[in-house]
Amino acid sequence: MTYVKSIVYGAISWMSQFLLMRKAFLLTTLVFVLDFVFGTAVALALGLSDPAIGSARNNWFANGTPLSAPGIFMVLYGVFLLLATRQRWIGTIGIVGITLLTLISGVASIADMNITQRVFEHHLTLLTALPLVVAFVTIPIVIILGILTLMLQVRARTHPAIS
Repeated sequence: MTYVKSIVYGAISWMSQFLLMRKAFLLTTLVFVLDFVFGTAVALALGLSDPAIGSARNNWFANGTPLSAPGIFMVLYGVFLLLATRQRWIGTIGIVGITLLTLISGVASIADMNITQRVFEHHLTLLTALPLVVAFVTIPIVIILGILTLMLQVRARTHPAIS
C-alpha cells in the first residue's frame, strides 16, 4: 500500500512541478507582452524615430519602434499566449511559439543595438530605458522557462502514474 502511495505522490509531485513552471512561464510571458505594449506607447507618445526605421507613428505596426517590436509581432505573441493557456497539443503549440518568438526577439534586439544607442543619445529617460531593461531581463527568462516547461510536459507524459 505504501508503495502505491509513493508512486501516486510522485506523480502528483511531477504534475505540481509542471503546473508551477507553466504558471511562471505564462506570468513572465505576460510581463514581456505588456512591456512591448508599454514600449510602443512610450515611443509613440515621445514621437521617437530613427532613420533606419522611419517615424514610429507611421511604421510601428510593420517595423516596430526603437523601444519595441513590430505590432504584428505583438499580435502573434498574444495569439500564442492565449494558446499556451490551453491544455494538450494546443497549449504545446503556444509554448513552442512563444519560446521561438522570444528567441527571435532576443536575436533581433541584439541586431538593433545601434538604433537603441541612437535613441539613448537623444532621449535617455526612465520611460525610454525601462522597456528595454525589462525586455532584456525577461527574454532569457521566457526562453529558459519555455524550454523547462516543455521538458516537464514531456516528462509528465512519459512518466507513468502507477507502474
